[in-house]
Order: sequence, then structure tokens, then C-alpha cells
Amino acid sequence: MSQGQRKACLLGVCALVILAVGGLGFLRSYAAYQNRNINKSTYFDLPPDPHLEDPLLYINEDYTVQDGFHSNLPIVILSMESELADYKGFQNQEEYLTDEEPYIKGHISVIDGGTFDNCITDTPVSQSDLFIKKRGHTSYSFDKAQYLLKLKTPDGLENNVDILGMGAHDSWILNGSMADKSMIRNYLAYRISSEISDVTPDSQFCEVVIQEGDSYVYQGLYLMMETVARDVNRIPIDSFNEKNLYTSYIVRRDRFTHFDRMLDTGRRLSGLSEEWIGLKYPSQERITDSALHYIEKDFSEIEQIIYSDREDVFGLYDKYIDVDSFVDYFLLNEFFGNYDAGMHSTYMYKNSGEPLKIGPVWDFDQAMNNYAMEEMKTESMAFQERPFFDRFTKDIRFVDALQARYAVLQRSTLSHDHICDVIDETTSYIRSAREREWYRWAADYYDDSRQNWHNYYLLDYMDEENMLVSRFNDNYDQEIYNIKTYLYKHGRAMQTELRVLEKSTVYDTSVRGENKLFLLIVMLLFFMPSVLIVRKD
Repeated sequence: MSQGQRKACLLGVCALVILAVGGLGFLRSYAAYQNRNINKSTYFDLPPDPHLEDPLLYINEDYTVQDGFHSNLPIVILSMESELADYKGFQNQEEYLTDEEPYIKGHISVIDGGTFDNCITDTPVSQSDLFIKKRGHTSYSFDKAQYLLKLKTPDGLENNVDILGMGAHDSWILNGSMADKSMIRNYLAYRISSEISDVTPDSQFCEVVIQEGDSYVYQGLYLMMETVARDVNRIPIDSFNEKNLYTSYIVRRDRFTHFDRMLDTGRRLSGLSEEWIGLKYPSQERITDSALHYIEKDFSEIEQIIYSDREDVFGLYDKYIDVDSFVDYFLLNEFFGNYDAGMHSTYMYKNSGEPLKIGPVWDFDQAMNNYAMEEMKTESMAFQERPFFDRFTKDIRFVDALQARYAVLQRSTLSHDHICDVIDETTSYIRSAREREWYRWAADYYDDSRQNWHNYYLLDYMDEENMLVSRFNDNYDQEIYNIKTYLYKHGRAMQTELRVLEKSTVYDTSVRGENKLFLLIVMLLFFMPSVLIVRKD
């Protein structure tokens, strides 16, 4: 072998070593994805309902509760000083406020002895005065109300109470959307998410009764759950200090609302975006003009990076966002078919000095083939069309991250066996409560007439043989089967669709700046000796 050939071989080996080191870096990144599962929530395995008696034994025809009523679930007793206020309405999907004060005064008592046999006469484990109002957008007009609770001391101050072990706070939600006849969609998604993300809202099933004088009226099955808020038990970002130049913040992409401060972000001001970004933290009462200006400027700069037409600028997005959180958010919402997310109820937060993160996941009552307007397509994906993700999924690096993460989750958290185990465990736990729920709201759950405007209806569709298919369902077991079937089919389709998504990428930001120059030098070192040898020959 000539000296030139030996030199060529040596340089080739060096190049291979360098590429191998890069391959090891990829493997380390892949291993990091495998080790990202976190479980810092209060979710626990649910024991089956032990009661064998008739679930309706202690409920009268007028839904009042008899003495002896008991449940394996916690019982929440609400009392209100007046009727719930009808404080808002909707016209052309736009929210407007009436003259009524949203909140009324009331009281809450929570009964949970830890024995899975709670009686309405038991001593409460927590209680508080409160301000209470109806909540929701689509669900605001449903017959069964959902509630936002602000716990108060007798003096009217914020009262931080630990409810059902979920951490002390003054703000809570009683979620019980009638859109979800299974009553498990939100719980299932939150519990699965809690195995991945440490900012998933905690939630626990409970049964709610309304105290009216000396009687109690059964209201139904609910999830007692956290609100999205800054707190050590919720989103653990730094508290607001008006003296600091930079501030942590929480924002929400959603419809316009009078209850949040709407931000003047760059894309909206330029007419490039129709979505509203609302400020959730700091509150409107505490925010200063300088802090508001900083948040608008900071978020607008992130938008400019993400939507830049220059690859060298767009390629910097991983310096401004937490890619891992966006990858998980995409996969969770796509897996469950939660296509309202990304546009609505989409939370993002930023700790001072850190990149923007997305989450927590939120509001799955219309997910898992429960969208009113049409049958969801199990064989395709749609989350890549949502704001921000419509850009990230144009980058091969982000799509590769989706593929690697999903490969891990499909063998663990998102495996069909695990999903079905959680579903079966959950339905067994709420067995008696869901029968009481369907009895309480039978006028809605069994109504397919479409004459009740305070109900949720799934539109019919035409099948492949051009036959009209009704999506109305009045059987609980069938509803659970529909969820399992959708998740199985869609979960399998995502494997293929993530590979298809790779074909629509237009950027490869995995190689940038000095890295491109470095690889160019390596390639020249690898090929130039061969050229010289050929020329010498």
C-alpha cells in the first residue's frame, strides 16, 4: 500500500470515528427520551366498587337523596345562597357578558373517610365557604352544570384547602361535562398524561349533591380537579415580582374571553393569526404595564422564530421552546384525538430564564371519536395542522423526535394493554356512580330527538355504501367499546402516519451553523484523498 493510500485510509477511519461519535450522541438522546417518564401526581390504582346493592336504592324519583345514601367515591356537598347566575351568552361563537355577577356565595363539604364507603352524614374531611359559578364554553348551556369554585374564609379571603390530597389551593373545578357519556374521557387522558408529565392536573372522581334546606338533591358524577395555576402543586414557576425586569408567565390560546387579559402578540397584530392568546398568570389585578409589555414582546419573539422563513432563524426554535414538552403534547393529544387542543384550551408557560413549555393537557370530553360535527378518522393524523406544530412538523429533527418518543410510549404508557387496563379499572370503580349519573340525566342521555338544546348531539354520517349512520348511543358498554376501538385503531395508524409526516418536512435543523461547516470539512477529508489517488494513478 502506498503512502497516499495509507493516508486516505487513515483519514477515512477518522471520518468514520467522528460519524460514530455522532451516532452515539443520537443514541444518548434516544435514551433520554426513554427516561423522561415522570409520575409526581396523586393518581392511584382504583379499587373496584364493592357495593352489590341497587345503585338507585337511596335516590327518589325527584332525585332527592334518602338517609343511608353512600358511595365508594368521595361525596361533595354544595350549598348555594341563590340560583346560579346566567352571566354570559354566545352569539356566532363569540362570548358576551350579561349584567349578572358571575359568582354566588355558597359552601362546600368533602366527605372521604378513605374506606371507599362514604355516607352523606359522615364528618367532612375538608370544608369551606366559597364563591361558585357555572363554567365551560360548549358545556355552559348543558342541563348538568359544571362549576368553578373559589374557596373563601368567613372574612372573604382566599382559603387554601387541600382537597382529596391534591394539594392546598383556593381554586378548584367540578368537571362533569354531559358531552362525555362515558364520564371517563378526561380522567383517562389526565391519568395517562400523569405518567409522562409532571404538570398534568390532578383529578379524582366524586359524587355531588346539592343541599337545599334539610334535603339533598343528587347532581351526578364529577371530577374534582385542579385549575391551571401557578403553584408548587400545579405549575411550579416563579411567583410574580413587579420589581423584576423579566417575569414568569402562563398563557392560553383560546377564544376571546372577558375573564383573561388578551395579549397583543405580533402575529395577531399583523393579521397572521386569528387565535387569541390570553394571560392566565400574572393575574389582571397584579400585572404591571412593564410586565405586560415584556410578556407580549417575549411571546411575539418566540412566534417570529417559529414562523420565520429563514432556515437559520427557524432552526433556533429549540433555544426558545422546550422541545420535549411539545413532543409529548403533540403525541398525547393526537393519540386521544383531542383536536380541540392546539386551538382552544391550549396552555403554555415560561419560567424566567427558561424556554417556553406547553401544557398541561386539558379538556378531552370531545376527544376519542366524540366530536359532534363528524366521525373522527382513525387512519390519519391532524395535530400537525395546529398552530406552532404546523411549523415544527416541517423539520425532520422534530418529526424524528416524535417517532422516537412514540416508539417508547407505545411499549409502555400508550400500549393498548395498558390503556385498556386503566379503562377497565376506572369503569369498575365508578360502576354504581355512573348508573346514578345516567338515571339523574336520563332525559338527556336517552334523548335522540335533537329537540333539547341543552344536550350534546353527535351528527350522523354517510358510510362507504352511502347509507346514513346514526352516531346516537344510549348504551354505556357500547360507549366504552367505542373508546377502546378508536384508541386501538388510531394508535396503530400513528406508527405509519408519523413516517408519512417525515415526507412533508422541508427543513433539517439537526445540522446548523458550525455543525454544517464541521461536517463539510469531514466530508472533504474523507473524499479528497481518494480523488488525489485517482488523479495520481
